[in-house]
Amino acid sequence: MLDKQRLRTFLLGGAAGILAGILLAPRSGRELRDSLANRAGEARERGRETYFDAQEQMRERLAEVREGTRRPPDATPEAEDPNPFAEETTAGAQRPHLRDVSHGVDAQAVDEAGREAERSEELRRKVRETRERLRGRKDRDLGPER
Repeated sequence: MLDKQRLRTFLLGGAAGILAGILLAPRSGRELRDSLANRAGEARERGRETYFDAQEQMRERLAEVREGTRRPPDATPEAEDPNPFAEETTAGAQRPHLRDVSHGVDAQAVDEAGREAERSEELRRKVRETRERLRGRKDRDLGPER
């Protein structure tokens, strides 16, 4: 019961604040709506730009990681730079890299993952073959009657 009362109070306070803001606004309704629409459009554009910038950065980092060299697995964390996610390149610019976390994975888990991948690929192959057989059967059944 107490939560419903708080919700009502919150909604009434919000409605009162909106009403007071509209009544006491220094601009006319049309000017206020235009101003709000412009601000909303600008915020939307900034959001899109931020989204596309982040997307581009992720593509660049992914390309760098794919092209970059891997760190030797026997490297110790104490010997790393203060920034463990970047390494110096020949040009002196920071370049992100991935840490090797596979040192704790046992060979049995790797073998099981490989077997799962093989089973998955075998199932995909069987599904393709079955679809081809069914299409061939469908074509035979519908072929001369058309």
